[in-house]
Amino acid sequence: MALASHIGGSSAALVPLMSRIVPGLLLGSLAGVVADRLDRKWVMVLSDVGRGVVVLGLLFADDLVEIAVISSVLELLTMIRQPAREAAVPTLVQGDQLVRANSFSAAAAYGTAPLGAAAWAGLAALFSVVGVLGPIDRGPDLAFALDAVTFVVSGVIVATIAVPKPTLAERAVHDPVAQRDWRQPFRDLAEGFVFVTRTRPVRRVVVGMAVALFGGSALLPLGQTFARDVLGGGDTGFGVLVTALGVGVGLGMLGVAAFSTERTRYDLTYALSLVVAGLSIGLAAFAGTVTGAAGWVLVAGVGTGFAYVMGFTHLHGAVDDTLRGRTFAALFALVRTAMLISFTLAVLAASTLDGLFPPPFDNGIRNLFALAGILILGTGLLSVVAIRSALIHREIPPQVRSSIRDASHAVGWIKEKRRVANHDE
Repeated sequence: MALASHIGGSSAALVPLMSRIVPGLLLGSLAGVVADRLDRKWVMVLSDVGRGVVVLGLLFADDLVEIAVISSVLELLTMIRQPAREAAVPTLVQGDQLVRANSFSAAAAYGTAPLGAAAWAGLAALFSVVGVLGPIDRGPDLAFALDAVTFVVSGVIVATIAVPKPTLAERAVHDPVAQRDWRQPFRDLAEGFVFVTRTRPVRRVVVGMAVALFGGSALLPLGQTFARDVLGGGDTGFGVLVTALGVGVGLGMLGVAAFSTERTRYDLTYALSLVVAGLSIGLAAFAGTVTGAAGWVLVAGVGTGFAYVMGFTHLHGAVDDTLRGRTFAALFALVRTAMLISFTLAVLAASTLDGLFPPPFDNGIRNLFALAGILILGTGLLSVVAIRSALIHREIPPQVRSSIRDASHAVGWIKEKRRVANHDE
């Protein structure tokens, strides 16, 4: 984003951002087929090493088209790696350790963002002192070189882990006919789509996360304006809100590991966490000061961290290995779609809502933030109601119903035989 701004101005920063979202909309589901059919370990390794090579291309990128192409390739490799990683997690840890594993994994992924930002700032300062070093002739170039190294290191680390092969990959070894069937990937794709859309517990989590990110992503393009102009926090106000959100998310992600037990209902805790996050965002929208908003944003971050870990843990436990990659690929694709639509509509929606209602509901940004909170809150409440209904009125599969009916007939037959025998005696 810094390089794009350097080349094309501040608005050009959207080029790499959009380039990282669009590929997932087109090919996201196919990544799930790769994760379920190929060796997940080497999918992750090749993705990491590939990104390490591709990111070096940014050292030589001189226009926005080149940046867009490189960003898209990076996203394609990331998109292939994500479902493979998530599908591999339950094969590496015991079921009762999934919450803790997901908690630490999420904290590592998002908690290192401030370290990355600090590293970028330090490298930019270093470049201003050292100056040009071969192809490194711009501020962001040192960061790209370091980024390439981190990708390769990640690939080396993953290469040392014994990751079990997917169930479908093991089956394919003994079925050479299936290996040559070019229609099999499309059948896999259709099977994954049917599973995600028709399996209610899975659908609740996938759709719930997408809707929550749709609402939450609306805050990103307008957060700085909200802090500076609406709350009067100046240029530092947005930093305070971002810090509060990051701290809250971190506390939520780590708190899950501390407070969850074997009796924890992952899906119910996930739904309740969405309720907390949505309610807090709605209250933050009408805060009068940066400090007040930061407090509610902190609580929203905690709810978000809980929801993230619990949602992933529920999917890890509820989905069979043969479908896990496609399920997470569907989740990531749907999330990307929601984020893209949200980014596109946020500014337009805020300006439409501005002055539409009487005070204190006359500020468009406050109204948009309130609607985002209501959307997330509503998603959580609907999930709670659906889970409660499922607990009260459990669905019994046809096979189980048939078994119960047969057992009932058998018991009735035995009782009748005993009655006749007693009568004869």
